[in-house]
Amino acid sequence: SGLQQRLADSKGLTTIVPTWFHVKDTEGNLESIASIDYVNYAHQAGLEVWAAIRDFDGGIGSNDESLQLLSYSSRRENLINQLIGAVMQVGIDGINVDFEQLSSDCGPHYVEFLRELSIQCRNRGLVLSIANYVPFNFNDYYRLDIQGQVADYVIIMGYDEHWHGSKDPGSVASISYVSDGLDRTLQEVPANKVVNALPFYTILWKTEGTDVTDEYITMRNEADFMSKAGVSAEWDEVTCQNYAEWTSGSVNYQIWLEDAESIAVKLNMMTTKNIGGVAVWRLGYGTQAAWELINAYLQ
Repeated sequence: SGLQQRLADSKGLTTIVPTWFHVKDTEGNLESIASIDYVNYAHQAGLEVWAAIRDFDGGIGSNDESLQLLSYSSRRENLINQLIGAVMQVGIDGINVDFEQLSSDCGPHYVEFLRELSIQCRNRGLVLSIANYVPFNFNDYYRLDIQGQVADYVIIMGYDEHWHGSKDPGSVASISYVSDGLDRTLQEVPANKVVNALPFYTILWKTEGTDVTDEYITMRNEADFMSKAGVSAEWDEVTCQNYAEWTSGSVNYQIWLEDAESIAVKLNMMTTKNIGGVAVWRLGYGTQAAWELINAYLQ
């Protein structure tokens, strides 16, 4: 119901990825809230729709369950058949695989799932994109090299360098974290297939003694938050972000802002690497200034 306003607030958008599909159980049954009206509206607005299938936030939600699902060819086949059927029924243009609950034991089975799904996508003219963590040695079983062969786009979620609940204050996406992650990706994936996803949010860190808590703040709400807190941020050359730190009572606050300035630096870096595109998490979180920068990047 909020799609019209979301699109009005954005600029340069070519593709939208609604989180419509979840793996219901380890047998490979699908849970879908796909909407043909939504697809039709997006198409009229000139957008492609690549619906996401996820192994969390509904249905299965653990490494063990993902392994149970993907390690059986019959269960993979069941999931793929239901997924393709749901996609074709409502006229979706592509599939975005966002599996985040994978252990190293599951890696080979996940890759086989991607291979099998890619064949079905190619046979039907569907775009296949795959969401990934920033690559490191400890998650190399996601096999970006094989993804680069079977997928149309490999999307790197260039954020959560320091994540919600980690009790480790720091930037969500410092410039070195994002740039180095893309460099590692480009060693295995053709540049024209690589998409970097930007965070339209940050984390406010609160430290009281040894206790560290945090909360998300969206980019569009940052300016109002900083004004109400009565603090201003200063540019940090290391992270290429505006940073603020202050104390209120017994609590120390820290925030590394994602704003037009930090986004501009990331987009400039992405331009030098000549990658295939930019994504954001998520619609409704950004500012007009950030969207203007993205539109300029696309030109």
